[in-house]
Amino acid sequence: MIQVSELHFSTEDGVKVLEDIHLHVEQGELMLILGSAASGKSLLLGLLGAQIFPQRGQILVHGRNIARLGPDKMLTLRRRIGVYPQGFVPLPRTVHENVAFKLRALGNYREQAEEKVLYALETTGLIRQQGVDALELSSIDRIRLGIALALCHDPLLLLIDEPFEGLAEEEKAEIARLLCRMNTGHFSILVATRGPVPPGLEMFRRIRLVDGMVRGA
Repeated sequence: MIQVSELHFSTEDGVKVLEDIHLHVEQGELMLILGSAASGKSLLLGLLGAQIFPQRGQILVHGRNIARLGPDKMLTLRRRIGVYPQGFVPLPRTVHENVAFKLRALGNYREQAEEKVLYALETTGLIRQQGVDALELSSIDRIRLGIALALCHDPLLLLIDEPFEGLAEEEKAEIARLLCRMNTGHFSILVATRGPVPPGLEMFRRIRLVDGMVRGA
């Protein structure tokens, strides 16, 4: 699914953020990426999601070398990746409209989009709140909506950045249970977090970013 070799990334000032990263993620695997603030977790997800161009090294996603893709193939790859960004903020629309808007922007017809909207909201536990203004959602339900947006277009890879941020311990456990339910083998899931890992996710493989390098957690 994902194969990373000799990946390096530095800031414009020459500060090394990622150094000699080697990583392999299987199809259908759920994996945790741990690290402190500014450890490079979000950068790594951005590189894996083809949102940031690698400076040095190789990233293969579904056998495709990201650095060698032309614009059309890059767009096709990005459409098979779902992203939950850190600090996600929804559009000032209803929950339903947030998801439907994304699907229509991706070219889904109304009937096709509606089916996918309902699936995403059912999966994330938001089906009863689909008519609620997204800006009025609680913190945990905003995260649920962000995850619904990440999975609504049937991706093969989910990149989820800090989904436990700002939550109480029981709410973190609820999001952990959601991620476990989503781990059906249909898509790979990478979750970046500062930790600690909430109950329910301890059995999944994890790596830790330390000084720009991957360490076993």
